[in-house]
Amino acid sequence: MDRIDALRLLLDVAAAGSFSGAARQRGLATSTVASAVSQLEQECGVALMARSTRRLVLTHEGQVLLAEARRIVADWDAALSGLKDQGALVGPIRLTTTNDFGRSQLRPLLDTFQARHPKLRLSLLLSDSTLDLIGGQIDLAIRTGPLVDSGLHARLLVRGERLVCAAPAYWARHGKPAHPRELVAHNCIVLARPDAPLAAWPFREDGKAFSVKVSGDREASDGGLLREWALEGHGVILKNRWDVSQDLAEGRLQTALDGFAAGHIDLFAVYAGHPPSRRVAALVEHLAAALAP
Repeated sequence: MDRIDALRLLLDVAAAGSFSGAARQRGLATSTVASAVSQLEQECGVALMARSTRRLVLTHEGQVLLAEARRIVADWDAALSGLKDQGALVGPIRLTTTNDFGRSQLRPLLDTFQARHPKLRLSLLLSDSTLDLIGGQIDLAIRTGPLVDSGLHARLLVRGERLVCAAPAYWARHGKPAHPRELVAHNCIVLARPDAPLAAWPFREDGKAFSVKVSGDREASDGGLLREWALEGHGVILKNRWDVSQDLAEGRLQTALDGFAAGHIDLFAVYAGHPPSRRVAALVEHLAAALAP
């Protein structure tokens, strides 16, 4: 077995947590997968995996090789795609995005993409926290900007903005604020994070940025739950336009303070390999076309 194929199997074993799981995915014998990893260990001169009570886990050296393996395999696939840009897209794509966007916007786009390319295996990880692409063996992340300088590569998918919004029934009961500072008198529903809730909402007035510290009777780590509470009339939320565009169009939510928007909050496709694999590049193109205004 050549090194590229052995590295592919290493990636599969790390994702599946076992030789047998990787073998089932590839339609190979378990012994073939184990032999490929053993071959890599012999070449490296170190153990790459250790067995825990339930699954195989990577050693430190295994983690280092895994990160390099993802880059090497992605670069190899991209190089081949320049010579062989026809034929079916095959293989796994692991991607991550936020809870609300993943459920309401991304999922149907992935369904359409997979219907066109049935030999792909998609794995969607939803989290309102920023996941480590390399450490988490993730091919693609859909993230809002501005992005930190991480050495990753990004492509702008769509420009957007943050909107203050609530259900019409809430505004009818409490009135719409005329200035962001009036939000301190409103029940604002905020996104919870492990260190602190995102309770400082950004705004801009006369070209100057400022923030307002808001509070309310509930918070959650899932942006989709914030949206559901707002739809039920429980309070005010700050959401990206693409998360609530359908709710606004159908009148389930209404905005306030539009003249104080803090500027663009853009949506990016972020990936570690450059160029990305052919299948990841195809997915990014699909998303860019579907999300274009």
